[in-house]
Amino acid sequence: MRVILASSSTRRREWISNQDWMNGHQIEFRSMDIDESRYSIRGDVPATVRNIANAKASHAGRSLGVKRRDWVALVSDTLVEGPASKVALGKPLDALEAENMLRSLAGKRHYVHSCTGLITPSQEIKWELFSDTCEVHMRPLTDSDLEELVKTGSWKGKAGGYDIKGLASRHLEISDGDEITVLGFSSKAMERLREILSVDILASGESDSPVL
Repeated sequence: MRVILASSSTRRREWISNQDWMNGHQIEFRSMDIDESRYSIRGDVPATVRNIANAKASHAGRSLGVKRRDWVALVSDTLVEGPASKVALGKPLDALEAENMLRSLAGKRHYVHSCTGLITPSQEIKWELFSDTCEVHMRPLTDSDLEELVKTGSWKGKAGGYDIKGLASRHLEISDGDEITVLGFSSKAMERLREILSVDILASGESDSPVL
């Protein structure tokens, strides 16, 4: 089966490519470009993430169409919820914004919300949305810590301005939830994807079996 990840996130692409259960399936990567600000809900970060993921799923579904049905597609959105207020921290636009985000998170607990959409074709395009939240603690950061995290550019393309698999990892601790949520996927969505792919493998095996 073709598994289409409509995301430009390097972390998402690396993660799904390295899963053993993806063996035997064809992975395709596509970029997703929508105006996320249109789907923001003030003061409700989880709802904003879900809104954006739903918009991405709708856009991807229209792009893919139903002429072929040998695929499943994924879209996802991730936002960090600032500890001081219910403000969404997305991807920093520049180094100064990244530094400000890191300063706001340093020494505090915060939440990371990811919503993943699984899109499947039938008579029409359908999708399911799955949401997860992870509680993360960032240890206090010294000026040299901040300088390293900002100057190396590890913040680029990362919600909240940090990369949990990069330099920031030694400053972070997951208090509750799954690391995959911080990396950009809902764990419940990945469980559902594995179910879809396992059914596809069984169906392929049955169709290839000789008729006695």
